[in-house]
Amino acid sequence: MPQVHLDTIPIWDAYKMDTECPVCALEDNCERQFLDVALGGAMMEPDTRIATNEKGFCPRHFAQLYDAQNRLSLALMTHTHLKDVMDSTQRQSDALLRALEAEKKKNPLSRAASGVAKSSPFHKQMAALADHVQFRTDSCYICDRIQKSMDRYIETICYLYKKDESFRSTFTESKGVCQRHYAVLLRGALEHMSGSMQLQFVEDLLALQKRNLERVEHDLEWFTLKFDYRNQDKPWGNSRDAVERSINRLQGRVIPKDNEKG
Repeated sequence: MPQVHLDTIPIWDAYKMDTECPVCALEDNCERQFLDVALGGAMMEPDTRIATNEKGFCPRHFAQLYDAQNRLSLALMTHTHLKDVMDSTQRQSDALLRALEAEKKKNPLSRAASGVAKSSPFHKQMAALADHVQFRTDSCYICDRIQKSMDRYIETICYLYKKDESFRSTFTESKGVCQRHYAVLLRGALEHMSGSMQLQFVEDLLALQKRNLERVEHDLEWFTLKFDYRNQDKPWGNSRDAVERSINRLQGRVIPKDNEKG
C-alpha cells in the first residue's frame, strides 16, 4: 500500500492545478527536487556520488544542471563520472584490441577472401563495446530517481481512485492526461486494480481522454482558422495557447508550463 499521507498530498495538489496533465505536474516537481539534490549537499554523500558516477546524466538533465549555474558542484560530479566512464570503457576497449590482434594473426588470404565472420570473437567484442558505450550514455541518475517516484505516484493514484470518492470525482472532472501518461495510467490499472473497480477506472479514463482530446483539437483548429482574414475580428476563445497545449497533450513535458495557459 502507498505511503498515504506522504504520497497523496502531491497528487491532490497536482489535480487541483489547471493543467493539461496533472501527472506531468508531478513529474515536474520530482525533477526539480532531484536537480536540487544533485547540486546540493547530498552531492558529497558517498551513496549519491557512487550513483552519479555510475549513472551520469542524460542530455536533458546535464543541460538543466549546467543552466543552474552551480559550476563547481557540476564539475566535481562530472569529473568523477568521466573517470568512471573512462575506466569501464577502457576495459572493454582492451578486450576488443585483444580480439583484433587475434583476428589479424589469422590466415590473411582466407580473411581477405571471406572477411571477418560475424560469429568471431572480434565481431562479438566490437558489439559488446558499442553496447557498453550506449548503456553508459543512456543512463541517468535523475531519470532513475524520477521513475521510481512516478511508479509510486501511479500506484497511489490507483489507490485513491479505489478508496476515495472525492478523488474519483476530481479525477473524472479533470482535463485528463497527456498521451504519454495515458499509457502509464492504463498500465497502472493493469498492475494495481482488478474487478469492477478496474473496469470503472478504464471507462472513466477512456471518456476523459476522448473529451479532452476533442477539446484541445477544437482549440487548435480555431487557432489555425484565426489566420484566415475572414476570422480576424472573431474572438480567440481558448485557442491562443492551443499549439503549446496540443504539443504537451501529445508528448508530455515539451513546452514549459509557464507558456501553457491551460
